[in-house]
Amino acid sequence: MLFEHLIYSAAIAIMAGMVHYRSVGRDYSLIIIASAYAPDIDIIVDPLLRKMGISLMLNGLPIVHGNFHNIAFMIVYSVSVAFFLHPIGFRFTDSLVFAGLGFAAHLFEDALVFNPAYSFFWPITNRNFGIGLFDYSANLYGIADSGVLMVGLILIGFSAILRTVFEGTGWIRRMLPLNRIFALKKEQ
Repeated sequence: MLFEHLIYSAAIAIMAGMVHYRSVGRDYSLIIIASAYAPDIDIIVDPLLRKMGISLMLNGLPIVHGNFHNIAFMIVYSVSVAFFLHPIGFRFTDSLVFAGLGFAAHLFEDALVFNPAYSFFWPITNRNFGIGLFDYSANLYGIADSGVLMVGLILIGFSAILRTVFEGTGWIRRMLPLNRIFALKKEQ
């Protein structure tokens, strides 16, 4: 689902960036796209900690994939990102909301595809939830499900067209990170 997370989070980022830019004049869409991969950090945390000689348990069990797919880690992650980005010029509440949106996008995408998926509402309940609209199988070169990807591409196309109708093509330049890097170098 890694490739699908990029596509779906980009569609959400385009729309959220449009609303935020129209209301406050800033577009932090890239935080959503980057944060969409945060729940999958649990894949590497346990092996990394074990190599350092640390055993970390959640609910008495070693960390496995799916342990970070819940609202508790979403809150911890969003607050951490907000504290990290605030000293470098991002507004605290903006980065908190956009990091939470990206994390939530990942959880929503997993819930759409799998049934049951993960215990999204942990620590409130340990019950696994999911919608399961698609019968997921990585049938596109082993990296993506063609049906899930097709719906995501339609959503990203619709989002891009809608934003272009309202703002023109200037949003594309604002969303690209290279333009920001070059702009920062010119200002210095």
